[in-house]
Amino acid sequence: MHNESSPSGPATGTPALLVVTVGGRPGFLAGVRRGLTDLTVGGPVRLHLPVPAGPPEPDTDRHPPAAYADIVGRAGDFVADTLGDTELHLLTAPTLDDVPAVVDAVHRRQPCRLALLLVDAEGAGLACDAFRDEADRAVERVAAALPAAVAAEYAPYTVHVYDEPAKHHVQPVARYTLRQLPTESWVLAADTARALADLVETRYARPAPPVGGTAERTLGAALHAFLTDRAGDRWGLHYYTGSVVAALIEDLERRSRDTGNPVLRGPSEHSLAAGAMARWTLDGAPFLIVVTSGMIDEFRGTLANLRQAGARGFIVVADSFPDRWYPFQGTVHTDEDTREVLRARRIPAVYLNRTADLATDLAEAFAAYDAAEGPVVLLATPSVLEASAPPPPVPPRPAPASRGVTVVADDVLTPVVRLLNETPATLFWQVGAADADEVELVHTVARQVGAALGDSLARPGTVSAYRDGRPVEEYLGTLGMYGFSGRVFDYLHRDGRLRPRDEQYLFFLGSRISEVCSPFSERALTRQLRTVQVTANPAHLAPFATHAVPARVGDFLRAIRDRLDVDPQVLARRRQAIRAATDVPDPLTLLPSRPMSVNYFLHRLNAVLEQLIRYEGYRYTGVYDVGRGGAAAVRNLARTGPGFSGWYGRALMGDALQAIPTIALTRDDNVLAFVGDGAAALVPDIMPSLIQQLCVEGHRLRGNLSIFRLCNGGHSIIRTYREARAGAPTGNQTTVLNLIDDDWYRVFGTTPVTHRRLDEVDDVLLRAELTRPGAVNLYTVLLAHNNEGDGLSLLSARSWHAAPARPRSGGVPATHGQELR
Repeated sequence: MHNESSPSGPATGTPALLVVTVGGRPGFLAGVRRGLTDLTVGGPVRLHLPVPAGPPEPDTDRHPPAAYADIVGRAGDFVADTLGDTELHLLTAPTLDDVPAVVDAVHRRQPCRLALLLVDAEGAGLACDAFRDEADRAVERVAAALPAAVAAEYAPYTVHVYDEPAKHHVQPVARYTLRQLPTESWVLAADTARALADLVETRYARPAPPVGGTAERTLGAALHAFLTDRAGDRWGLHYYTGSVVAALIEDLERRSRDTGNPVLRGPSEHSLAAGAMARWTLDGAPFLIVVTSGMIDEFRGTLANLRQAGARGFIVVADSFPDRWYPFQGTVHTDEDTREVLRARRIPAVYLNRTADLATDLAEAFAAYDAAEGPVVLLATPSVLEASAPPPPVPPRPAPASRGVTVVADDVLTPVVRLLNETPATLFWQVGAADADEVELVHTVARQVGAALGDSLARPGTVSAYRDGRPVEEYLGTLGMYGFSGRVFDYLHRDGRLRPRDEQYLFFLGSRISEVCSPFSERALTRQLRTVQVTANPAHLAPFATHAVPARVGDFLRAIRDRLDVDPQVLARRRQAIRAATDVPDPLTLLPSRPMSVNYFLHRLNAVLEQLIRYEGYRYTGVYDVGRGGAAAVRNLARTGPGFSGWYGRALMGDALQAIPTIALTRDDNVLAFVGDGAAALVPDIMPSLIQQLCVEGHRLRGNLSIFRLCNGGHSIIRTYREARAGAPTGNQTTVLNLIDDDWYRVFGTTPVTHRRLDEVDDVLLRAELTRPGAVNLYTVLLAHNNEGDGLSLLSARSWHAAPARPRSGGVPATHGQELR
């Protein structure tokens, strides 16, 4: 029997449950009313209905399908068995802001729970948007204004907003469920019964959650305290959810937001490692990565890159108990042991198996972190992940002496100082890993000794064409396996051949002289070049280095600076050699064919960038993925500071692209990214994750983010190798099929996002787009493949592109300095 008067209180320990509909359209209330009536008929749950304000709404579904009876019948049986003798009240309010008053008028002092809030968006006058929309904000106001005796939970299973999802171009990330308003009354009635049964199952048929939410986790508290002690608010939390680690993530996310540490995510576990690698490379920022069971393999070769870079941080990976019989997603058990794989990669790993041993195990992990040999992997069993005891104290920091100045022995330093002061040879300094203070010293000392400067494919922008908006005279360009600059080639070569060995020295500062950083073979580096290598890691000293200096870059530069007394004539010759280094203009940069060549496109883009840098103080962080386009961008575009290159270490296609959200959300300047179509096809789309972090999770873009997807339909470097080096025809293995969007413009929350197809460079429009703060620009650049130019190999430096045009009688004159319009 259903009583439509005021409730008299529940007959059991379960508080009265409230279902509130919001919206002025009678059909909506009629559908909800019908569903609750049929759900509770003949059962112990007593339904109280509002007094109708007018004539009853006509029933448009007098004969609903059998599915309706099946759904409502099963839901009604479950609710009756779970709740027993309980009161259920249906209330209605015209708008969300009226809900507290409606509830207060009937249930002012009676303990009860707001079980369901069902909103007809159009009837309530609400505009739903995917990000922090009117409905979201209005429901938050409802929760804050309800009477104290009314319990309420704002969650997707308690708040249902009925709108037209088809009109939205983003599926919302909100705390309510967005549903399409059914056109048939029985569907809304059945959906109401379903929603109530789901709520009862979630909140009443299962143990109640602990008071105050999720318990604090020992592991989370310990790691947060340790990293905060070591790095303050610089370290970042990166996570990808999983059932076993969800509680730990929630605990760490709350702690990180309280202390101001960035919480950074991505579309895959691999993207977390790529983002952590980028932050370490650019800012020296440590990291804490949390992923679920079995996901250690998802980090790909980026794990090796993190180790090679000496990146500091922890990777927490859930694992199973070791005594389980072939556990699901377990990696430490009788059949396999991922610790052996990590050990082979020289990556420290600690197995957190027992809570009783947690303090000892964490001490081992913290010592491995302080040793600065790369990331520390923590394989944690469920008992450790769920432990909630007080964490062990943070160990003291290592004594400063353990990280003191490296003293360079006189017998190592003296010959290097002599050659700087006296030897009539040119100097080329390639700068690898170096912090801001060390880079400042590089510029100072290079100026004093007349050294030419260059960066590398793996670490672009350590030194660059512009510094604080002013040109750097000593900078010649990039030296690398691919993408080495024309001026660098001319500086090191004469008539297409390396200059005599006694005429020049190559310095590799902060580098292990990996193959990617030089176009020269090991044989050439040994027999045809004289080299000076400076690295703090003795294991990285190359056997072919003429002078090997085991020291930090800064310590080495300070030591030689105090001994400099350069012969004025030697210094003058060196500076003249820098000024004389030329780059023959590439004729393809002047040819406006369609599709554009990468040479032409980057030439035009660089002209825009140089104008912005010179006259508008423009600064940017470059992001370069692996492929012809990324290497060409490193070679051809003027930089203003350090960038992030996917070419580092394993040269994994897609790493730079996956790192873009982390880079963009933690930089103060603009971000320009260059990604080939091959790399883009390998990894997941970053945009949903980026937009969610911007519009839902409180991040913001301080500068502009522009991503250039360079599309020429193939893996260009491999194709060039087959066609130009191996003489083989192009095959399917090097092709990439591109599906290209039309131009579009959308606003997500407050973030404008533009997509444009570029088959030409509009200087004025591009300049405006690249300088619009807080905006995201996506460019699909339509390009043609070619095999020559851009320093793809030493052979390309001798191609017809690099040969100056000879005077021709009666023919077409050479027009190298003049663009054809």
